[in-house]
Amino acid sequence: MEGQTVLVVEDDVRLSELVASVLTLAGYRPIAISDHALITGSVDRWRPQCVILDGEVRSSGESRTWDDASAIRRGHPTVPVVLFSGDSAALAEARAGRSRRSRAAAFAGFVGKPFVVEDFLATMKDAIERQPSPATHAWPAEAPGDTTAADATGPLADWPEATLFSTIVHELRQPLTVIRGQLQLGRRHIGEDPTRERGAMDTAIAQVDRMARLLTELTESSGLASETLSLNIGAVDLVRAIDAAIGMREDGDTTRISFHWVYGRVHVRGDPDRIAQILDNVLANALKYGAPGTPIEVTLTTLGHEAQVRVADHGPGVPEEERARLFTPFYRSASMRDLPGTGLGLHISHRLAERQGGRLWLDASSSAGSVFALALPVLTDGDGLNA
Repeated sequence: MEGQTVLVVEDDVRLSELVASVLTLAGYRPIAISDHALITGSVDRWRPQCVILDGEVRSSGESRTWDDASAIRRGHPTVPVVLFSGDSAALAEARAGRSRRSRAAAFAGFVGKPFVVEDFLATMKDAIERQPSPATHAWPAEAPGDTTAADATGPLADWPEATLFSTIVHELRQPLTVIRGQLQLGRRHIGEDPTRERGAMDTAIAQVDRMARLLTELTESSGLASETLSLNIGAVDLVRAIDAAIGMREDGDTTRISFHWVYGRVHVRGDPDRIAQILDNVLANALKYGAPGTPIEVTLTTLGHEAQVRVADHGPGVPEEERARLFTPFYRSASMRDLPGTGLGLHISHRLAERQGGRLWLDASSSAGSVFALALPVLTDGDGLNA
């Protein structure tokens, strides 16, 4: 076991760190990646004794897991692949081994999320010890059309029920897996290593907070889709709202966010709390995805009966092929998987803007950065400021 290399493919950073910690403590040498596109190159480079492959669920409902496992088997038939998934249906299909894609994938082991450390390590040990001989296997190609892909690019309410359910379960199981694993690690070191104990507890608490945020966002998204989320519509001073949102995001002596507008108050019709939520989400994304230390420019203009807020960052931009799916639920850019997030913030903000008679869109994007724009209806003289 000592020094055996294990390639861990997991897009959740915390969960990937937990799995790597468990493997390291058990004497393995983990190599972690989050992008499925890097699997082939990583296997060629590191020559792992085993690959742990996450059950990736995308916003479109598609999963690369089966294809990736099949590709590994064809290129490296002696390398065992362990399926690491929170999708009970996928685990059952893989264990049964009756479908064409499960036969092509030929998983050497199965670990569900959340997992028990002892069971996880036992599965790893068994998979590595039972490495197949290249001469004993001929892996069948996956039949065309034998997939479970579903079109889930629309609002949450428009998703197929099975796709929505599996995606939500996947999102909730990841922090649960980290919480359970960290608590197990902490329990192992009670009274022996206070620093590790505290670190495990802090990570578990952070994941509880993550689950709380996710559940709140799921509730809001569901309410928006069914139009049961209540809004308190009235007059909102947009200049003051933007100032407050920026103030919430400035956390140092250096001001990174600038605000430019034609002086004077701009009043819009909307829910003040929900407008604040949209502004905070867009600013948070700009700070998260913008290059460290680069400025964030916020501008406010009026055009006809709309007030338009633009937030510009200096990040890598959004690839053209991803822009159409940017506001779909659970969608996260492949290049940003290492950053924390649920993939619901922009979706919820987009729907909130629509519910208030406004719009939220990607106004421009290139390698120099992105500009997100929010438009809200300006109050007219007949509306009054107490509407």
